[in-house]
Amino acid sequence: MQYLQPDDFRNYFFISDLQLSPNGKNAALIGRSANVLNTYDVGIFIDSGDGFRSLSPEIKNASQLLWLDDENILFCEACEPEDIKKIEAGHELTCYYKANIKDGIVTPAFKIDAVVLKLHLLECGKFLVESVFDITRPCLKGKSDEEVKKILEEIRMEQCFQVIDELPFWTDGRGITNKKRVRLSILKEDGELDPITDPLTNVVDYRLSNNTTHLAYICDPAPAEIRSLECNIHVVNLATREEEVALKDPKRIRTFDFWNDKLVVSFAEPDTHRYFHGPFYIVEPKTKAVKEIAKFDLAILEPGFSDSKFEGGMMRKVVGDSYFFLALKGYHCDIFELNLNTGEITNKTNAKSDICCFDMQNGRIAYTAMTPGRLAEVFELKDGEVKELSHFNDEFLATRKYSAPEHFVFTDHEGFEVDGWVMKPVDYKEGEKYPAILNIHGGPKLAYNDCYFHEMQYWANQNYFVLFSNPRGSDGKGNEFADVRGRYGTIDYDNLMQFVDECIERYQGINAERLGVTGGSYGGFMTSWMVGHTDRFNAAVSQCSISNWASFYCTSDIGYYYGADQMAADPWSNYEKLWWHSPLKYAPNVKTPSLVLHSCEDFRCCIPEAYQWYTALKLHGVETKMVVFHGSDHEMPRSGNPDYRTRRLKEITGWMDKYLKA
Repeated sequence: MQYLQPDDFRNYFFISDLQLSPNGKNAALIGRSANVLNTYDVGIFIDSGDGFRSLSPEIKNASQLLWLDDENILFCEACEPEDIKKIEAGHELTCYYKANIKDGIVTPAFKIDAVVLKLHLLECGKFLVESVFDITRPCLKGKSDEEVKKILEEIRMEQCFQVIDELPFWTDGRGITNKKRVRLSILKEDGELDPITDPLTNVVDYRLSNNTTHLAYICDPAPAEIRSLECNIHVVNLATREEEVALKDPKRIRTFDFWNDKLVVSFAEPDTHRYFHGPFYIVEPKTKAVKEIAKFDLAILEPGFSDSKFEGGMMRKVVGDSYFFLALKGYHCDIFELNLNTGEITNKTNAKSDICCFDMQNGRIAYTAMTPGRLAEVFELKDGEVKELSHFNDEFLATRKYSAPEHFVFTDHEGFEVDGWVMKPVDYKEGEKYPAILNIHGGPKLAYNDCYFHEMQYWANQNYFVLFSNPRGSDGKGNEFADVRGRYGTIDYDNLMQFVDECIERYQGINAERLGVTGGSYGGFMTSWMVGHTDRFNAAVSQCSISNWASFYCTSDIGYYYGADQMAADPWSNYEKLWWHSPLKYAPNVKTPSLVLHSCEDFRCCIPEAYQWYTALKLHGVETKMVVFHGSDHEMPRSGNPDYRTRRLKEITGWMDKYLKA
């Protein structure tokens, strides 16, 4: 048995976007693995009942998987040299291929002169197209080659400048989004797009009716210059283009779907806070009648948190008179079924795992899930029994040492039960003392579970105790538990410090004089907050964090609404409150050696947060260092390029080793 290495994730096989063929007999998914080019090979894998196999070795960068029928798959990939050259020259182009699952033959299907995000096949044989539309970009249609060349050069030159007149003006993972909209269209036979939504309307989410004759979408309505959290549901007859809104007034909508000629919707009223989980309703668009059918205050469509999976795939579906959806209860994510006639909600899987996505076709249910100690695999639920359909990662993981998370529950001073886990060093021996690392998740409305987490397994392989918990503010336990608005750094901090005390009391092998703390995003905020309020930790690593709520408010892609909601304040009405909750205020108190890690193109928690924190620590004599990752965003620790992910983990571990093992 070998020790896990920091770059062993390069040997993992990440699966996502599981889809069943219309008859339910075949399964397809997207599979990713790191390559020597410091990116990921992305292929399509098929199971027709005899195990998963690669659809074609020619497919290296697939996306937008779509079943055309029971034997043919459509997917997106730019692989022809002339297409790649056009895209690199500045053309908007998305290329599609068709593959037969029996013989694996891949043939060109069609191309669309747009940046397409997703296609949906309609019963009429046409495609609904979700694409990015830039109203400032000149149209190239009908132009000569010379004119096109000149326009593309002008576009390239214009990229040296940036005109901003909207909020948000950038989005993490997408870059500058000013005047760019997500737009819905129908693909015509001549290859042109026939728009459904207005040029300045930004579509946020959408659903097709079961017979694909109607479309429902929510949006930031034109001109959408300041994004709002409240919206209505627009229902469109795709044949006549008649459009109506389904609700009398805008709501905070978290999910919706068609149920025959009605809609099943979960929403909260505008005066509720951002993370409040509202009930389920049945809405009749024609009359705008709304009927509550079930209360459900758990998070939906939000699986558990791990650095060892890629997101993507179905998380909700109406089948017959039931609405199936993913929900996090406690720290396990399951498929729940809402009976749309009675309002009864039942846990369909009770899998005690982290289900990532699912599909249901012709009575068959399949899903991907991370079970304890393992990476995501494919499972089938049949007659109440679970059958595993894949073993992509078992062979490799069997060669590496593993520390199983040990779960316990403690009660905080307000009577809430809080989940926590401890991972022992892989070479743990009774009677010996080991340093410990407290790892804090982001969000704060996320949740750890007992599934595989690469960085924490690596630390356990380096013979650290690893401590992690879901304090107040975390997901999976309802509205009251998750509500820490205006209280950041108080009840959540108390929970985490109590958790550390509980760990030390329960595990005699923890060296209480050798403690480290780290976390990213909210976890980075809390790491910085902790070292400004206690000297118990000997080393700290703050990652992609928030140090100043006032600057976060005016720079983050979500700052102006997230900051106001979570802090219950803004820079003009109550600046002192924002400052009170900012770790930067307490920098003079810090004694703990602190490493600062940040991505340069992180537009969620922007890099000025890191620069401020590093500068403050340096000025106050704290031993500190900052590492900036250029060209990466907020998601780098989970989906960034392999070299960056490896360097990040080495930097964190090296800092901990220096101050906890020296």
